[in-house]
Amino acid sequence: MSPARLARVLAMPTLALLLSTAAVCAQEGEPMRAPLPPQRPFDLDIEGTPKLPPIVVPPPTPRASAPDTPMTAASEETPPATPAPETPVAEATPPQPGEPDDDEGVEWPKLTPGQKAGAEPDFDPNEKAERPGISTDPGTSIACLPEQLKQILGRIADKYGAVKVTSTWRPPWRARRGSYHKGCQAMDFRVPGVRPRVVLEWVRAMSDVGGHHVYWNGLIHIDTGPRRPW
Repeated sequence: MSPARLARVLAMPTLALLLSTAAVCAQEGEPMRAPLPPQRPFDLDIEGTPKLPPIVVPPPTPRASAPDTPMTAASEETPPATPAPETPVAEATPPQPGEPDDDEGVEWPKLTPGQKAGAEPDFDPNEKAERPGISTDPGTSIACLPEQLKQILGRIADKYGAVKVTSTWRPPWRARRGSYHKGCQAMDFRVPGVRPRVVLEWVRAMSDVGGHHVYWNGLIHIDTGPRRPW
């Protein structure tokens, strides 16, 4: 037997003994070290292809400070603007003595068909009062009237038994310029079944009656303005 073969034969029992010993150790639960993988370089350590230039962050540029603005002397300051004087609101000019209250609107024709100028105002001699005393048309109130006009209404109702008030306060878009109706200082009324001129002749004899007029449709106007007929 050659020496090499003899060495192999002698080595076989030794290898078998080592393997059996490793199996026994593994069975007894002793730790065994596994072989480590070959070491490789970290990815970031590998240089790029082509190699990238380094990133350079420029330092912040200092801002130039604005020159200080010198304070303006007190004598050079602009004086405050003087407010313009307020213009007083023009109030409604009441009618002057001899001027009409101008209550006849466009919805009131001057005369009825067939009526002549200066004729007796229209009225119904057979009209009966709805109730005795003072009554009003729908939508009309005497609450805003001054005491002067309320007392005149009371005297008329005492004399004729009844009086019908048709208009007191009127909004600006319904009243004419300077009308006393805008301030509830005027009233229009009629006495059912009585001639309007007869009623007006008796009413204007009162000292506290201001403007007074009878319209073509039989309505009588009285206000608290200057005493004046038209």
